[in-house]
Amino acid sequence: MNIYSSAPYIFTPSPNSDNSPAIQSLIAAGNRWIQIDGDQCPISTTISLQDSNKNPYHGVIIEPSPNFSTVTIDTSNIGRNPAAPTDPSYAAFEYHGNLDAAGYLTQAANPDRLEIFVNDGSLYSPGDWIFISDASTNPEQYLLPADGPMEIGRVLYTSANSLILGAALKRSHPINAIVAFCKPIRNLVFRDLEFTGDSAVGIHVHMSHDGLFERITAADWQGRTMLLLDSGGKNNTVIDCYCTATTPGIGAGQSIWGIALEGQDQSRVINSGGEQCGAGVTLNYCIDTMAVNARARNNTVNLGVYTYSIRTGFIRPQTASPQIVDTVITDGCVDCYMLDKQPLTLP
Repeated sequence: MNIYSSAPYIFTPSPNSDNSPAIQSLIAAGNRWIQIDGDQCPISTTISLQDSNKNPYHGVIIEPSPNFSTVTIDTSNIGRNPAAPTDPSYAAFEYHGNLDAAGYLTQAANPDRLEIFVNDGSLYSPGDWIFISDASTNPEQYLLPADGPMEIGRVLYTSANSLILGAALKRSHPINAIVAFCKPIRNLVFRDLEFTGDSAVGIHVHMSHDGLFERITAADWQGRTMLLLDSGGKNNTVIDCYCTATTPGIGAGQSIWGIALEGQDQSRVINSGGEQCGAGVTLNYCIDTMAVNARARNNTVNLGVYTYSIRTGFIRPQTASPQIVDTVITDGCVDCYMLDKQPLTLP
């Protein structure tokens, strides 16, 4: 069965009302390739990229029809969670990763190893995807991951107290680190969408594998993050994306990141960046992830590599006029880099 339809579904949006229910219904009905035939497509409620059983909608493509070069997505009516303005679930498009509790490590796990030791191997089956969370190490109280350094893997074989993974670990993990279940989402494509409004996030996706995010932009953005590829992603490409925000900083109501990759493995950001954000491009606890020809100006921090990232960084970044710091690689990062930095050349 082909993952993509032979022809797209042409969707004509309402320029003045919420298009979320219609798009959500189209995806649920099996339409994976949706072309928006209009230049204005307000989204007032979050579009989930999973079904009612929390299974991911693989292969979703959202883009303009050939009649339009760009579609503006106004997320103003999504806004922010009033009780927690940083809550990233207030997004136009979102996938949570279907995290579910399982077990935990009974021994520290080291890089280049295929075997990890867990409290109960019978909880897992070959083919399961697992999420090892270094930030969640108190299994008696909490068996789900927390934000922070992590790694995902796929179970190849199980025994009474260990799991054999399909690929060697790249990161060390402490004893008692949670080993939860997760479900990656594959082959997402978002292109030629311009976000405006103040939702927490424009596109927020956990566990995206082999995704393409192309020419995603934001104008007068008042949200927290335009594009957030969150923990568990692998082999994603962000290309020609740029966020223009209005309230740079790290406060709850400010625009903290233009483009952020967290917990990614072998993903890449190409010819992309941001301005008037807390950071134009952020690479946070990533592994083997790079940004090439990033562009950033007038941000609190223009570009940064953070939180125990490994072999991750920027090649030929172009920056100008930082509000506090131009570029940063935080302590604890390993073999990370900021190579051949250049002054920003404006078009």
